[in-house]
Amino acid sequence: MENEKKAALLHVATITGKLMLITTLTALLLACVNLLTEPVISANDEAKKEAAVLDLFPDASEIVSLTETASDTYPEGINEVFTVYQAGKLIGYCVDAQAMGFGDYIGMMVGVTPDYRITGIRVLSIAETPGIGMAVAEHDYLTGYEGLSAPVTFDDGPNHADAISGATYSSRAIRNGVNLVLDYLSVLDDMSYLTESGSQSNENPAETEEAGNE
Repeated sequence: MENEKKAALLHVATITGKLMLITTLTALLLACVNLLTEPVISANDEAKKEAAVLDLFPDASEIVSLTETASDTYPEGINEVFTVYQAGKLIGYCVDAQAMGFGDYIGMMVGVTPDYRITGIRVLSIAETPGIGMAVAEHDYLTGYEGLSAPVTFDDGPNHADAISGATYSSRAIRNGVNLVLDYLSVLDDMSYLTESGSQSNENPAETEEAGNE
């Protein structure tokens, strides 16, 4: 009987040890994969944001991220703010924002003029219901926001935006993200020193590439 108990305990210990070893190795493998892929994912995200900024402001010659100087002023939902210049003149803002949709957060880049009117919206990430929920990311829908100023509502009025029937939560996410951006930029206006063109600027990638080829 005593030998049977020892054998049973040894069996349990062996299985436990194997499971712990497998768990440890899996965790190490996942950590290594994350270490290798994180810079690539980060670089892809930055490239996507930069492409969205240049899409919204194709005449931009200088793009300045305010993360280093103003990130402590970002409210929840604002990930990054860019000021956009052409030949040293401020021509607008681009704000990487997110708002909760039906299933998850919808990430968007919102372009705004210096007088706080929407120039356009580009959806950066979305995981809404396939079909009607994803319609809020389509260009035809997003163009309805162009020229609007705060507060954007679904009610009749000068700043009216359409909600997609059957995709209420997704539509609200776009509207809420836009209003969040407009509200924040009005606060940022009181800190105008943060929007001055500075040494942390990024030149238009196309211009940089051309310069490098000369």
